[in-house]
Amino acid sequence: MKFQTGSPHLFLMNRRGSLAGIEKKASTSTQTTDLPPELHRILSRWLCAVIVIFAGCLASAAPALAQRLPELRLTRLADGVFVLRPASSEVSPDNAGFVTHIGVLVDPRGLILVGTGTSQRFAQHLLAFVERELGKPVIAAVNLYGGGDHVLGNRVFVSRGVPVTAHIETDRFIRASCHTCVERLTAALGENMMSGTEPTPASVTFEHSGWLTGVTRRLKLLHYGHTFQPGATALLDEASGTLFAGELAATHYLPDLYNANETGWVAALDALIELGARQVVPAHGAPGGREVLDAPRRYLQQLVERVDALFVGGATLEEALDQVELAEFRDWHGYALWHRRNVHFAYLHRESRAFGPQ
Repeated sequence: MKFQTGSPHLFLMNRRGSLAGIEKKASTSTQTTDLPPELHRILSRWLCAVIVIFAGCLASAAPALAQRLPELRLTRLADGVFVLRPASSEVSPDNAGFVTHIGVLVDPRGLILVGTGTSQRFAQHLLAFVERELGKPVIAAVNLYGGGDHVLGNRVFVSRGVPVTAHIETDRFIRASCHTCVERLTAALGENMMSGTEPTPASVTFEHSGWLTGVTRRLKLLHYGHTFQPGATALLDEASGTLFAGELAATHYLPDLYNANETGWVAALDALIELGARQVVPAHGAPGGREVLDAPRRYLQQLVERVDALFVGGATLEEALDQVELAEFRDWHGYALWHRRNVHFAYLHRESRAFGPQ
């Protein structure tokens, strides 16, 4: 039966047709009765109410049906080392906020995830996918940095008793600031996609570089102080020589100095280059070799040198903003949005080093 809105007479006719059929069958009995007009009105109102409720249920279900979670694919990098690569670097309802790489490492007892995803719904999707595809349970997860795209799935893992490890400063960031991550992503993805998502701290924290605990595979957590963020970390898989660099590295994706220390970041990239990893997985852009570390280092180093020279020469902040143009990186994702802001932060940091506490 096809319903048409704004036509209550149609529902009344259908209902009356049904009643007429009942009356016809009853004509063989000794007595035939007509329903009173008041009962007709009650039944009509009841039917309309049921239809309104049913239509409301369909309307509320429509967003859920429309917001489909993105397809996930495992790319094998080495024996027991996989990565899930996003299709885009821009957050949108089509990708459910999946814009950064997620690593998957196979341990004798189960799977270790590098990153937990953008929301509770996405984390459930991620968990089911990797366990189905690789035939093992997830036994551990790691947060390399405090970003909504990387840590907002923590609740799903912690609630299952899966330990989530992060540097103590990343854990502090999640506690103090990730409620704003949820707000921003809800505005971008919608309340349905972010339903049930709450900032959830790590269940295991560390302060200095060392081996990931609770697993057999030798995975080294590398922390070099304040870089992209105070707690930003890289993870090295010793067996394959694969380095998950997180936000410390990127391919054709501009470093963002919003919470960063650019001089510390350059020093950290120098240290990571010295490791001689066979392959590097950044947060954004294609995995590769040493060039994945070299490129952001080159940008940051040139930024520091140009700003430093202008500052020493007496240039104002406004002059630095106009004069520090790094053409080599102009086609990188984020350059138009973040480069001038990066110059701003680099200048303020240089000023602080010059006039701050000695």
